Formats: sequence, structure tokens, C-alpha cells
Amino acid sequence: MRANYLVLIIAFASFTKHANADDPVRALTLIDAVETAIKNNIEYNNYTLALEQSKILRKSAYTFEKTQFFIGQDKNNVADNGHPLNIFGIEQSFNFPSVYANQDKLNKTSVSLAEKELDNQRLRLIKEVSQAYYNINYITNKEKYYRHLDSIYSNLKLEVEKNNKAGKTSALEVLNFRAAHQQILIAIDHLRYDAATATKKLMLLMNDNTPFTIPQMECVELIISNQPLRMNPGVQYKELLTQMHENQLKVEKSLLLPDITLSIYNGTNRFPMAKNYLGYEIGFSIPILFSGQKAKIKSDKISISISENEKEDLQRKLKFKREELMNEIKKLRESLNYFTSTGIKLSEEISQNAKNDYQSEKIDLFQYVQSIENAITIEIEYLDWLSKYNNVVLELNHLSL
Repeated sequence: MRANYLVLIIAFASFTKHANADDPVRALTLIDAVETAIKNNIEYNNYTLALEQSKILRKSAYTFEKTQFFIGQDKNNVADNGHPLNIFGIEQSFNFPSVYANQDKLNKTSVSLAEKELDNQRLRLIKEVSQAYYNINYITNKEKYYRHLDSIYSNLKLEVEKNNKAGKTSALEVLNFRAAHQQILIAIDHLRYDAATATKKLMLLMNDNTPFTIPQMECVELIISNQPLRMNPGVQYKELLTQMHENQLKVEKSLLLPDITLSIYNGTNRFPMAKNYLGYEIGFSIPILFSGQKAKIKSDKISISISENEKEDLQRKLKFKREELMNEIKKLRESLNYFTSTGIKLSEEISQNAKNDYQSEKIDLFQYVQSIENAITIEIEYLDWLSKYNNVVLELNHLSL
């Protein structure tokens, strides 16, 4: 009963009005969907750009103040020819070397942070794409069962009306038959809307409006990955955030060290017997009023404590969420065990016995339809529980807050 599933061809007018009618409809696998989303998703691409921005800004660690060029004359500074010197030269200020080294470490950590944030966003995107993809597959399989019921009711419709005219069935039985059939048709319509919504969501995640089909496949149980919490991108991001604040603290502390100023100049004049008098100066800028810098250092120490607390808090919350999801897995596992051990077999037995009894006239048409509907309802319930289970597995395998 679960074999030979229909292919859901998804080509809604809102997405295909600009496409040519002869354009081929691609068969979309989950891997294709994930790769397309990673390539096209706008939000994810923004994180990619943020990473590139961080890599470029890493070079800003070695940023120097503007070079000064100067020219002047001091009449107290007289050359051997008895005339004042015209002085022109160049001056450059530098931070203490450890400032640049610490700033480079800080910028390197910023790049790692951007990389980890990208990993975290990739994890979320893969989860959302997988959920949308499996949801379409779930709706497709569920619609298949309702269409099977629809075909049964449609095939028996003439027989019901014939029996009613012959007085073998009452008007109430006919009305109940029609009402049950109508409910099935309504359920199919609802599933079409659900499929449209799920498809639009997947297209939005992929940022791609190209029509596609979902290959035929059964809904199967997904495997739990059981990844350690320390490998979670969110936890690793918080660890790097603490490291970044530590590196920022080192930068602020190194700024208390003296700056270095180097000047090279030449003195001469345009009078006879003029000479060039080369000179240089090395100066140090020592912070005397450093209350502002001390405030920054204290602030960075507090930032380190905050980030450490945030990491511990995130670990606790993720651990709790994982335990919560595992408990949900256990609950759903019990329901699935019933269906795999008893329910599905019971459904097949009900369906087979109903066909045999109806053919041998042990039951009437309405009992036959009711039995088949009960059997298919068991299959649909199993599909519903399986979909819930797989959604929890995806949340667990891509754990985030």
C-alpha cells in the first residue's frame, strides 16, 4: 500500500508565470535543495559577505597614523656660512609593536567569529530546507492515501445509487456515503493548499522560483546524529567571543605602552658655502592621564565575564532543549513502535479481509468501505506520527536556540 507513490509536480502560477511552457521541470533532491539554498539564500549570503568583510578588515591591524611632512626656518639655527637653516623633513608615529601584534590577533579572532556565525547560519538553513523538503514529501504521501480513498468512493458511487434505486440501501446510507466522500475531497483540497505553502517556503529558502518535482520516495525514519554540545556552532561561537574580548583586553593594555615617533630631517640654505645638515629625532609618547584607558580595560574585563556567562547559559539551555527533544523522541518512538509492530500489519489484514468478505458477500458495500477507510486511516496516522518524529530529529540534529 505504501509503494508506487505519486510524483508531486509543483508548478504554481505565481512562480511560473514568467517561465516558458516548454521549460523542463527539474527533479529536486534534498542535496540539490540544500546546495541551491546555500548558493542563493539572501540571508545566508549576507553572512558570507560579513565573513569576507572580516577577512579584509584583518589587514587593518597594521594601521598607522598619517605621515607628517614639515618645513620651517629657525633663525637661531645658523649654518657655518652664517645664515639660518631651512629645515624640511618627515615624521611618523607608531604604536608600541605589541599593539599591532595584539590587534592582529583580535582581527584574526573576528574572522573566526564570522566563520562560526556562518556555520551556525548554515546549520539553521539546512534544518529549515530539510524540514520544508520532507514536509512536501509527507504531504505527497498523505495525499496519495486520500486519493486512494477517493478512487474507492468514486468507483462504488454508481453501485450505491443503483442499490438505492433497487431498494437495497436506504436514503440515509446514501447520504452518509456522499458525506464521507465529500470529507475526503475536502481533505485533498486542504492538502493541496498545504503543498502550495510548503513549496513556496522551500522556494523562498532556496531563493529560486524554478518549478521542480519531488522524486518518488517513502517517508522513512531519520537517524539521530548525537553530536556533542561542544561541537555545536553556537557554543563554539560563544567560546570565540570570549577569546575576542580577551584579545581586546590585551590591545587596550598594550595601548598604555609608549608610542614611538621618528623624525628625519635636513637643514640647508641657498647661500654660498651651504651644506646639508642631516638629523633625526626619536621620541616617546608616555600616557600620563590614562583614566579613560583604564575604564576601557575594566569594561573589557566585564565583557569577558559576560561572554563566559553567556556561553555557560547557552550550554545549559542547549542541554535542556536536547533533553526535551530526546524525551519527545521517546514518546513518539512508542507510537511508531505500535504502528511498525502492530498497526501496519493490522491495516493490511483489515484491508485484505474486507476485500475477501465483500467478494464473498459476508459484508455489504458500506461495511467494506468503512473497513477500507479504517485501514487507510491507520496508515495515515502512522504517516502523521512519522512526520512529527522526523521533525524532532531534524531539530535535534541541527540543535540551536
